[in-house]
Amino acid sequence: MEFEGTDFIVTPACYYSTVGKVSEISRWSHCSLQRLVQASKLSKELDKPILVTGGNFLHDPNTNYSQKAFDLLLDLGVPRKNLILVAKGIDTASEVESIKSYITKKNVILVTSATHMKRASLLLSEHCNEINIFPVDFHSSGSLAPYLKIPSVSAMRRVEIALYEYGARVKYFLFS
Repeated sequence: MEFEGTDFIVTPACYYSTVGKVSEISRWSHCSLQRLVQASKLSKELDKPILVTGGNFLHDPNTNYSQKAFDLLLDLGVPRKNLILVAKGIDTASEVESIKSYITKKNVILVTSATHMKRASLLLSEHCNEINIFPVDFHSSGSLAPYLKIPSVSAMRRVEIALYEYGARVKYFLFS
């Protein structure tokens, strides 16, 4: 198996809504669910711990993302011994900073959105020995068949995500 030497599974925070009266599962964003479900599958398959990060950056400042993610991972059947709660980080850089004592000179699997993997792996590479990337939350099948039509709401959302990612990369290069 390609992930045999893995020490930790890292899945950066995405989002969890604290607004409204909706079911617990409906509070999770698409990217959070894909990241956390895939991390749980890998953890159970490899018997490796997940570093659960993310601080108090949600709409409700009293709700901690990593605690909610920890609870979901338990519900998904990840053994408590394979969950390490690091309840810090408001962005990718601060999440990596919060786990550097765990990942320094270690081999990790990075489970993150396809649009996020370049920036996240760049930040992790400053500390890790080896990074295996497991991208999720793709916004395209990769098929490039050109066509013209009026932009859909989902296409405009993908542009918004791309602009956010490019902006985050610029911020990283300017301030690090």
